[in-house]
Amino acid sequence: MNKIIFKSLTLLLLVLAVSCNKNRIEPDPKPEVEENANLASVGFTLADNPLLGQSVYSYNVGEYFYLSVPESANLKALKANFSVATGSKVYIKDVEQVSGVTVSDFSDIVTVKVVSSTGKYTKSYFVYAKYGNMDIDKRVYKFMTDYSIPGVSISVMKDEKIIYSSGYGFSIEESRTKTSADHLYRLASVSKQFTTLCIMTLYERGLLNIDSNVFGEGGILDKQFPGVTGEKATVTVRNLLQHNSGWPTSPDPMFSSIRDGKTLDDLINYVLGLELSHAPGSTYSYYNMGFGILGRVVEVVSGKEYEKFLKEDVLKPMGITDIHVGGGQDERRSNECVYYSQDGTNGYGNPMRVIAAAGGIIASTNQLMKVLAHIDGRSGVADILKPETLELMYNSPTSNYARYSLGWRIGHNLYPGAHYHSGNLAGTTAIWVGNTNSGMSAALLCNSRSYISGYDDAYYILMGEIIDFFE
Repeated sequence: MNKIIFKSLTLLLLVLAVSCNKNRIEPDPKPEVEENANLASVGFTLADNPLLGQSVYSYNVGEYFYLSVPESANLKALKANFSVATGSKVYIKDVEQVSGVTVSDFSDIVTVKVVSSTGKYTKSYFVYAKYGNMDIDKRVYKFMTDYSIPGVSISVMKDEKIIYSSGYGFSIEESRTKTSADHLYRLASVSKQFTTLCIMTLYERGLLNIDSNVFGEGGILDKQFPGVTGEKATVTVRNLLQHNSGWPTSPDPMFSSIRDGKTLDDLINYVLGLELSHAPGSTYSYYNMGFGILGRVVEVVSGKEYEKFLKEDVLKPMGITDIHVGGGQDERRSNECVYYSQDGTNGYGNPMRVIAAAGGIIASTNQLMKVLAHIDGRSGVADILKPETLELMYNSPTSNYARYSLGWRIGHNLYPGAHYHSGNLAGTTAIWVGNTNSGMSAALLCNSRSYISGYDDAYYILMGEIIDFFE
């Protein structure tokens, strides 16, 4: 009997033990910490850097972190916050960084090394901090990313005073040279307004008439290109400035294979051998070659080479010394951008001396602001042209096209009241806007040119957004 009871009790205990084991709650296994050397974000907080005075904009593309800080900040002494995996360490120049504690110099592009918790993984990143405006910079960086633009400069002027200027990205990608608003860019068709200023200077001096014939007997270039007759002999300086000379837009030898190996005079002779497609003055037809011809007009009337007259008679009175006719790749100036091609084009395929008057000028956005201040008709900065000359230049559209005056576009709804122009070459994008109804002027220059659909609208819209923000 006792044996039976003992066995029953033993069996009961076994059943209870099994039952308890089934209901027992085991502790969760210790989670594995993911080991990597990723840098998720970089930032400068107000708490760690009180002198910032406002929020910082941060934009990440690949291994680059772009940060815009207010001018109240000291880029040489900032405390950064780095978001990395647990246990990872961050180094700048072999100095371990403690987020929000370590003071580092971010005035140049900084290489940040992240080492995983065990040292198994290492990655390098680049922090590109600059003075800027958060609202503007996020628009510019998005534009650059959308269209693969390495470097951009902008300058904004209100009532003849520059109120914002900044560079973005790289003037030279290979050396990671930060872009500034003093870097020189090719201006493409923004060069045409410099040729217009040369013509208007000669006009104001009484050395030529806007309605003078360019070719034919008694024409400005009669001796250089004799024997021109018919309608071609009736083409005037005004016709060339307004793009209604009568020559067809295509072929436009200033930017076609026709130009290869030829001088400017060769191209003018080629054009004179073509038939006009319409009567001079009757039809607007954008014609780059017309401004090449105007470049020769400047030289013949002034007795100086085009660049010499531009520098001595137009730019020098403004106090400007850093605008030039550009050169080839081996002639790049020390503060000039490198030009990056897209879609198989050649950013260095244009002979800058040949296209000088139509598309060969180089300048910075800050210098462009100085030019606009001297030709805006306002009373602050002394203008280089008389009010009546400026009125003629800006407000002489033709009946066949109301949005183009003498070398300047007018009437864009994004820039009310302004005179403006844009330009594109392989490796270059340029636009400047002068003196809107509210006194705003601005320039935007890029060291590349995208061929993605919508690109031209995109930089026009970006310029409008920049002006509206500071208006």
